Amino acid sequence: MTHGRPVDHAREPVRGSARRRPWSVGQAMVEFALIAPLFFLLLFSIIEFGRAVYYIQMLNNAAREGARYAIVHGGPGHERNCSSGPFPATPAYAKAIVCDPNGDKVVAATKAAAIAIIDSAANAFQVQVRWCANDGDIADCPGTHGDGDNGRNQTVKVNVTYTFQPMIAGVVPLPTFTMTGGSTLVINN
Repeated sequence: MTHGRPVDHAREPVRGSARRRPWSVGQAMVEFALIAPLFFLLLFSIIEFGRAVYYIQMLNNAAREGARYAIVHGGPGHERNCSSGPFPATPAYAKAIVCDPNGDKVVAATKAAAIAIIDSAANAFQVQVRWCANDGDIADCPGTHGDGDNGRNQTVKVNVTYTFQPMIAGVVPLPTFTMTGGSTLVINN
């Protein structure tokens, strides 16, 4: 007890293991130098994994938006005045369908939905659209644009592929890999 005077703990001597030895500063620097690269590699790997999951989700969403656009706006080459297209005009619903013989408008709608991941490497992003006859096997849809005619109860398949380049590939030798997303919807009207 100091009888009325405040105690200054900063001036008290340090005893035992709390005293800083001259070699302990160097030891801490060496430990940090050994652990920091592993810590940052783990941290950036977690961030990269999250980025990859985000891109896969964006691909699936873009494919779903493209398929929705296809079933709402019509299929390939069904309008009466559409001079080209793999399928003949179908009078029952020809007026409601836009002339899009190659599915270019569906591809544009799909790419517009994936604007968050399409950057300067637009060739890394590919879209394939198929109109399929509903013969019970939606996995079998032959040809470039399928065998369907955009009729009721037929399916539209939109598949999206993207070549993913990891950001940490400059530090760790990681290859690019292809991600895919897809959606199959049924034409209801």
